Amino acid sequence: MKRCTRLVMALTGAGVAFASTAKAQRPPLLPEKDVAVLANELSGETAKRNLEGIARFHRQRGSRGFHEAAELVAERLRAYGLSDVAILQFPADGKIFYGTQRSRPAWDAEVGELWEVKEVKEVKEAKDKNESGDGQPAQKMASYKAQPIVLAEDSESADVTADLVDAGEGMK
Repeated sequence: MKRCTRLVMALTGAGVAFASTAKAQRPPLLPEKDVAVLANELSGETAKRNLEGIARFHRQRGSRGFHEAAELVAERLRAYGLSDVAILQFPADGKIFYGTQRSRPAWDAEVGELWEVKEVKEVKEAKDKNESGDGQPAQKMASYKAQPIVLAEDSESADVTADLVDAGEGMK
């Protein structure tokens, strides 16, 4: 019983100590008036709605989607009462360096698909063996239009047919 009481007292003391420390801290980056405006507007529902808005865009650096997402954020900040909102743009041509990083040109994807293509002989053998599968010579595996995140950043335009390699778990 004494052990339990001591634990409760210790936790209560720690709670009081942390609570007073939290009250003493001031917001490090924004003026009080800006923090007050944000505090009156913040909610889980609003955060979710904003995230859903941003997630609609394919946000590869320098792309149209990235710019549209930035515009959405700027619009929301203005709606929250912030007036000094700006979207900064920097040239990126693959030659300019920012610190130690070479700029990479803007990248806008328009279309991309991945198809699994089977040889006609392979399809016929699968049908003859009554194996599972659709028995079709080609099956769409991924589409940029349906799910933009499937396209590898900086992909190049190409029409390529190559062997499929099973890398297992990809751990070795």
